[in-house]
Amino acid sequence: MSVEESTTTEGEGSVDRRGPLRPLLWRLHFFAGLLVAPIVLSLAVTGILFAWNPQIESALYAHALTAVAEGPARPLSEQVEAAHQRHPAWTVRAVAPPAHDGATTGVTLTPPDAVSTASAPAPGTVTVYVDPASARVTGRIVETRRPSEWLRNLHSNWLLGPTAEPITELAAIWVVVSLLTGLYLWWPRGRARRRALRMPWRSRGRGRWRQVHTLVGAGTSALLLVMVGTGLTWTNYAGAWVDALKTSLSAETPSVSRELDGPSGAANAGVDEVLSSARAAGLRAPLEIEPLGEPGRAWTASTIDNTWPIETTTVAVDPGTGRVVDRIGWDDHPLLAKATALGIDFHQAQLFGTVNQVLLTALALALIVLIVAGYRMWWRRRPVGKLGAPPRAGPLLRTVPVPLLIGFGLLMVLLPLLGASFLVYLVVERLTRARWGANP
Repeated sequence: MSVEESTTTEGEGSVDRRGPLRPLLWRLHFFAGLLVAPIVLSLAVTGILFAWNPQIESALYAHALTAVAEGPARPLSEQVEAAHQRHPAWTVRAVAPPAHDGATTGVTLTPPDAVSTASAPAPGTVTVYVDPASARVTGRIVETRRPSEWLRNLHSNWLLGPTAEPITELAAIWVVVSLLTGLYLWWPRGRARRRALRMPWRSRGRGRWRQVHTLVGAGTSALLLVMVGTGLTWTNYAGAWVDALKTSLSAETPSVSRELDGPSGAANAGVDEVLSSARAAGLRAPLEIEPLGEPGRAWTASTIDNTWPIETTTVAVDPGTGRVVDRIGWDDHPLLAKATALGIDFHQAQLFGTVNQVLLTALALALIVLIVAGYRMWWRRRPVGKLGAPPRAGPLLRTVPVPLLIGFGLLMVLLPLLGASFLVYLVVERLTRARWGANP
């Protein structure tokens, strides 16, 4: 958010109680918005695309994802074998039976010696799709080229790899600073409340852009803070604190034990036993079965429905006997693990289905309007040949109350990128003041 250059009168006989803090917060707000807005704009646009990824994937891969053969489904083991014949030397990593009528079975295969990570599939991994009734292959998707994977990387690092992810994390952190400072500077007092909520079409010129900017910013700030907060929970630096908190509170996401008392068969025929046991245990579609990685290990079957109400259940099954040896459900997740999972599902437009997609699309569009209005307002008020930055504040220690300094210091510890970038900001401020004086 940006604010007007001059101090706004808040009502007859009122006094601006924001005092000496205003220049500092205004300047922080200005530079935060000016510098990170292009990155945030890219996050908004790619976020819209990612929100509608399920529909995009269904349209692009309709032939592979659609079953057309009529008749009863063949045994799941036969379908897996049909997919495996496309890459006989590869390893079956996951099997996803059809989630609904008219869907195909997905069999994920990885090349020999390929290694996956927590955030990315192994290089070369493919999912082969099979028509359940005919056991014929309908198509395949290379996992690294899957729309969800491609859009996720475009959203988080512009396809430049993990080394670029701190840039988007830094931008998200300064969005928080921009929102909080903007709310503080805008917050109406006294008789100014009615004027602060005035519709933009009553204003003209720069005033209209300012009114659009402030109204959109104030109206969406709470939801934007939720979006930024949920996004930061799995970033490199801020997310590390969330992981540390989970560890210290023993609140990590639980996982089933895959240990068996003795060896068990690893043939594809075991998938039929596992599917039957999973359904008998109450698991429903969408299901995913993961074969054992080595002898003496159980297979797992999971139902993961990220729409509200959440249903996440995983069972470990002996593929030779069909015996369920362990089970973890949503109720077994600690509160903090549930909270972070719900936040991520909401951030990825999954928690409330289509409603979630529409809501986040509207929020992203509002963010684009916010950015455009802020830039337009700045461009129209800046003096020719100058940056038009707000006046510099006085000394930091004399300007900011001690409690606020302590609070911001703690925030800098929790968000290391904020701390590092703010120190850079202070150094640049000092150098430019020495070179150009009070204002650039």
